[in-house]
Amino acid sequence: MTGIDVDIETYHKNGFLLIDVFPESEVVLIRDQIDELLNRYSQTTKTERGFHSSENQHAGDAIENFRAKTKHYYFHLLTNERFLPIQHVFHRPEILNTIEQILGAPLIINNASLFAAEPGTCYKLGWHRDVIQIPQDEINEDAIYNPSRFHNSVQINLPLYDDETLWVVPGSHQRKNTADENTAFRGSKHYAPIDAEMPGGVNVKIRPGQAVLYNNNLIHRGFNACFTVPRRSLHMGYHCALKPPTWHFYLLNEANFTDSYRAKMTPHVRAMIDAYFECRKSYPKMEDTWKF
Repeated sequence: MTGIDVDIETYHKNGFLLIDVFPESEVVLIRDQIDELLNRYSQTTKTERGFHSSENQHAGDAIENFRAKTKHYYFHLLTNERFLPIQHVFHRPEILNTIEQILGAPLIINNASLFAAEPGTCYKLGWHRDVIQIPQDEINEDAIYNPSRFHNSVQINLPLYDDETLWVVPGSHQRKNTADENTAFRGSKHYAPIDAEMPGGVNVKIRPGQAVLYNNNLIHRGFNACFTVPRRSLHMGYHCALKPPTWHFYLLNEANFTDSYRAKMTPHVRAMIDAYFECRKSYPKMEDTWKF
């Protein structure tokens, strides 16, 4: 793919980059498709306004339960046939071209989700790096957060409304925690407490149709004290098929991708899914990805 000029040096320096993906007309179309699905299958909005802390950890929700609580929801898009109409988003050239400049080609998609919340919802996720899969006593910070190490993973948040939920510490993806950051984490290598103040943290403001691409070794969090507009944000993860994966790669279950379901996918997504499971044959053990 060619023809899309972006500042890849900024991505490598800061660990994140904003790009334009959709025009406004297409944002509205995709948003309407998603809302039609949510309205068709889900319940009416609850009136309580509690913060559901233990349910903000992205385990995945059933679409039927949307609005059953005033909480931040997380729907898996790759394994739910109801979301087939929006799978074309996963291979937009604006997205793939940019990530190919970072990781190389061909790309494999390993995760696709929808973050959804209604106005009045609180969302508070602690500061973290995406090393949750690794036991804390096996996290080799000198090796993982090292500028000379190739990090075969790019994540994306692509909101369909104005979104100020992502917070990052620019440049933290290629270095260990500072002393002040370790204080904020309070001894954890996974999550800082929700109320922790992180030195150097900045809010990434994203317009509808923009995407933020980020290295998920960054110190980052999702935080919005109270949504004033709905949240509908697509979240995707990609790897290069020709390079060893990271621990973020091992998210999909082959049993969810039946022949009948795969036949309904766009050809491009189906090819990425096939490449994903072919790569799993070469790298079957997630724990090998953090052994240095």
